[in-house]
Amino acid sequence: MYWLALKMLFHQKMRLLITLIGITVSAVLALVEIAIYLGMMGNATSIIRHTDGDIWVASKNVQSFDFALPFPSQRIDTVRGLPQVQWAEKILLNYGFIKLANGGREQVQFIGYNPDNGVGGPWNLVEGKLTDVKGGRYMILDKTSEQRLGHLQTGSLWELTFIREHAFKLVGLSQGIKSFTTIPLVFLSYNEMDRLFSEAGWSNLTCYIVVKLKNPTDQAAVVSYLRQNLKDNDVFTTDEFMRKTILYWTVQTGMGMAFFITAALALIIGGTIVGQTIYTSTLEHLREYGTLKAIGARNQEIDQAIFAQAAISGVAGYAVGALLVLLMRGGIESAGVPLYLSPTLFAGLFVAVLVMCLASAYFSVARVHRLDPVSVFKA
Repeated sequence: MYWLALKMLFHQKMRLLITLIGITVSAVLALVEIAIYLGMMGNATSIIRHTDGDIWVASKNVQSFDFALPFPSQRIDTVRGLPQVQWAEKILLNYGFIKLANGGREQVQFIGYNPDNGVGGPWNLVEGKLTDVKGGRYMILDKTSEQRLGHLQTGSLWELTFIREHAFKLVGLSQGIKSFTTIPLVFLSYNEMDRLFSEAGWSNLTCYIVVKLKNPTDQAAVVSYLRQNLKDNDVFTTDEFMRKTILYWTVQTGMGMAFFITAALALIIGGTIVGQTIYTSTLEHLREYGTLKAIGARNQEIDQAIFAQAAISGVAGYAVGALLVLLMRGGIESAGVPLYLSPTLFAGLFVAVLVMCLASAYFSVARVHRLDPVSVFKA
């Protein structure tokens, strides 16, 4: 029956073209929406994922990594005193401004890390070293910030404002580190960040304590102990902190749900177009289907022809859509929009498109099942 499916599809070439365009557009929209969502969630959790820690101690009721509140840094002594702990490091985080070459200002996110071991610091450095920020007002920026800050060149001086303005020297550049909000990230040494905090009257504070265990199997016991002894803090495993951050941006802000609703609507529209096309084709060929049933064709055999039309349309339209997304990827990312495209994403959406197309063919199958060959010939 597959030859019959192909013949019916190509019988109305313009209708087939419109169907393929509809599926292609829906596939492109669904792929791009979900890829943007995954890319933004990757940005939101990038520092958590790239910090080699097992446990995170944060301020009470923290919503996501980007919105930490400072707490007394002396609490790190409680963590370091545990025999299961290999090391524990502090990370400072806050927001400020950077002065641009044209005199304007851009908001940035300051991150203070320990340059001796790089915990909480940048990765994928293309210029400079993690230790270059030691001993003074030095900073590392990411190349992706050039869209908002202008040309970045190591050795240049930039004015940063937290409470007061200070000149910082750019000593390193990373590649591909972004925040969820796309605010440029400025990496400083923890000690220098602590001095900026002191200007605001905040002394001996930290925003996070990252803990590395000697044995990862001790994670549950250490987390339980810290939760009992650090009542004014939240304690998470790395996976828990990532999930909390993703949940915040997805559900509490509504951003993630908006992406998924748009992607779902795109798939529904594509499936509707396929279903309408195949149903119209089925009505036009009722006499042929009736003839096949009259000469002994079973419903299952005719179903194969109908479902084959839906599958062929879905596969062809999705293939074109996936190819277009790959071709557009460079242009989309160059505009500052993150895209996470993986084989798993392509495979998952292919299955979704195929299932939607096959489901949309159900109405045509049901119509043929009710078809009485005698009534067709009488007509």
